[in-house]
Amino acid sequence: MKGGRPPLREGSEGAVGRRVFLLLAAVGAVVPYAAFAVFISRHGLDVALLVRQAFGSPGATFFSLDVVMSALAVIAAVTLDRLDARARWLSIAATLVVGPSCGLPLWLALRRPPSGSRP
Repeated sequence: MKGGRPPLREGSEGAVGRRVFLLLAAVGAVVPYAAFAVFISRHGLDVALLVRQAFGSPGATFFSLDVVMSALAVIAAVTLDRLDARARWLSIAATLVVGPSCGLPLWLALRRPPSGSRP
């Protein structure tokens, strides 16, 4: 046993990684939307206020632009990937509707073989 890690069955590492990335995609959807739900409950769907708050200070602008740039990078990587069209569009839609916190791990999950498939 090298490095203290038990040997894995053939293909099991991909399946475990897929489940981890799917879990991260779900968490990446729930956590940002939980914060957005608080905003909606307090202010309704006030898009102008949301944008003002997102870019209201240098720190907020940094985080907002980081999310936008990350989303563009995820979309570019997914577009250039060899995934089937359905998987690509699902990853891009998750990135545009939720954000890169969901779209990136979803794309990484879809790139791994599903449980029970041979590499």
